[in-house]
Amino acid sequence: MNDSKSGIIEAGGAFMGIQDIHKREIDEEDGTHVHGMQSEATRRGQLAVVLTQVVSYALMIGLVGGLGALTQAGAIASVTLSALAVLAVVIAWPFANGVTQTVFARALAVIVYVVAVAFNISDGFPVSDKAFTRWSWFLILAFLTIVVVSFGHQMWRKDRSHLIVSMSTGLIVSACALGSSCWLFLPSLMHDLLSAPDDGAWVAALVLVALIALGVLLVIASGSWWNEIDGPSPYSWLGMGVMPVMLLGYVVYVAAFVAHLTLR
Repeated sequence: MNDSKSGIIEAGGAFMGIQDIHKREIDEEDGTHVHGMQSEATRRGQLAVVLTQVVSYALMIGLVGGLGALTQAGAIASVTLSALAVLAVVIAWPFANGVTQTVFARALAVIVYVVAVAFNISDGFPVSDKAFTRWSWFLILAFLTIVVVSFGHQMWRKDRSHLIVSMSTGLIVSACALGSSCWLFLPSLMHDLLSAPDDGAWVAALVLVALIALGVLLVIASGSWWNEIDGPSPYSWLGMGVMPVMLLGYVVYVAAFVAHLTLR
């Protein structure tokens, strides 16, 4: 009997060992953590996400600054680059949802961006005091509308499985698209920072430091977000990479508003 029990225990241990080996192989293939270490695929994805953000910031600041902060060319550059960010998320979708939810979330994000840009440019150029105030109210109403529409879509579905995940994905992408439209205030921000009077230099420096600090925090956070993705597509690093840039647009707007009020 003892020999039989020992044989069963040994067979069970061997089976568990085979399962562990198989699990390690799966882990290595799908890019998840192996023995507490990140796989090569995960590290490459994180690097691509970070580089995407750095390149995006360089393009936005370089083009707007090079073409002129308060020129039509600079304004067109900010619109074009922010639109490309939305397009990147739509094409390089970083989330794994069902087809129906994915189509709705992408369409809602595009609609939100188009409406936001149309509302923004209706105030004319350069940005006025009234434009900043109107945009604040627009952001509040836009957020409320996004929540109501997203919730209504989920209630309309016959199959409400994964309700929270589906709704949160739609909200996140639409919020990012709205944040991307806030980059249209970058020309005004750059102009006010570059032309700040001597007594307002400390305000300009404080605004600049806050922007850089928040940008760095988003870069760090994006690495964690990337690790949470299940089965990323070949180009999902691009979509994940531009999302923190789009979210920083809200900070750009707030910074532009502060600079507009204090540095004139």
